[in-house]
Amino acid sequence: MLVVLEGPARVLWKEPSPKPGTRDWTPTGIWPDEDQLAMVREHIERGLPLLVLLDEAHRRIPLLRQELRAAPCRLLESLTHGTGADELLDDEVVEVRLPFLDWLPDAHRDRAARFLEDSDAALSRTPVALLPPLMTEARQDGLPPSPRFARRILPNALTAGRLAAAVEHLFVDGARRCAAAGRGSEADR
Repeated sequence: MLVVLEGPARVLWKEPSPKPGTRDWTPTGIWPDEDQLAMVREHIERGLPLLVLLDEAHRRIPLLRQELRAAPCRLLESLTHGTGADELLDDEVVEVRLPFLDWLPDAHRDRAARFLEDSDAALSRTPVALLPPLMTEARQDGLPPSPRFARRILPNALTAGRLAAAVEHLFVDGARRCAAAGRGSEADR
């Protein structure tokens, strides 16, 4: 099974070195790289369970000016969506947004956008106390069972074990295929 967090969690960071005077974290890339993307696509093609958590999908990522300056050029291009990074460097804190599900095929991305819109509507009309901790996309006839999309409404209520149990429940058939293929549970970003 594979669980992916869409949004700010996809930004990869380099930890500062223990040398004196180096204390800044540096953004280095965006998940997935080419190898990880190939693994995800294979996962989808084989129909193995993939749950994409969208609770922070449209959240902006605050970056300090020095973090943005230290980022590799290819990351800057992805984060600034073609607008010049120089314009952003005027501010001490810059807020950027990742491209929405740019690692998924268009058909899945469109489904995710619809689910996000529908769940936003449900969230706007229902008190949080009356919502489940995990809001999931309904299974639809004619669509592959994977990927599925969900939002964590109460993230603190979903320990790793509880989330794994929810994924197994959502993908009963896929979990059996994973076990038959000799794969255990996988968690990613």
